[in-house]
Amino acid sequence: MRGSRRWNNLNIGLLGGSFNPPHAGHMHIAMSALRRYNFHAIWWLVSPQNPLKSKKDNFKNRLHMTKRFISKQPKMVASDIETQLNVQYSYQTVERLQKRYPKTQFTWIAGMDNATIFHRWDKWRDLLKRIPFIFFNRPPNNMALNNNAIRMVKGQKNVKWNLTGKTRNISSTLLRQKRIAHFLKSRI
Repeated sequence: MRGSRRWNNLNIGLLGGSFNPPHAGHMHIAMSALRRYNFHAIWWLVSPQNPLKSKKDNFKNRLHMTKRFISKQPKMVASDIETQLNVQYSYQTVERLQKRYPKTQFTWIAGMDNATIFHRWDKWRDLLKRIPFIFFNRPPNNMALNNNAIRMVKGQKNVKWNLTGKTRNISSTLLRQKRIAHFLKSRI
């Protein structure tokens, strides 16, 4: 991702997350965004530490897993740019990316689970003004729109809701729980 000229005049989707582990739901969102919104690339921003999560885990391992997971996707890049930029919040990430890549159009893409907690993100209202967002339907959160804080912001035109098409009911938390349960079962 080095060299801002390489990304000049391109439309890049930003998919941020812990990716612990990356899974088919993440890939589904990324592939849907590529197809539906004609992004030139999707940058998977592996978060050093999600400020909304208390558990610290191995960042290098998550970055490595994500790189391997998307390795056969030529329009996808796994990045540690949040570590390079020394940022903790998405607003800071976007602000610095826009300075580093001034001729690149960024759009944040996320699952509906993020829309339900988006009002807890640092400077979330300012972030909505700074960058377009696309939220993809993801069970069981497909009903999360009714009283969503984002929809309550008057005049909000910078958000798209992708509510149609197939969805994947999977989460990193569920995968970790299953892995732990399998490990414990094998010890009995």
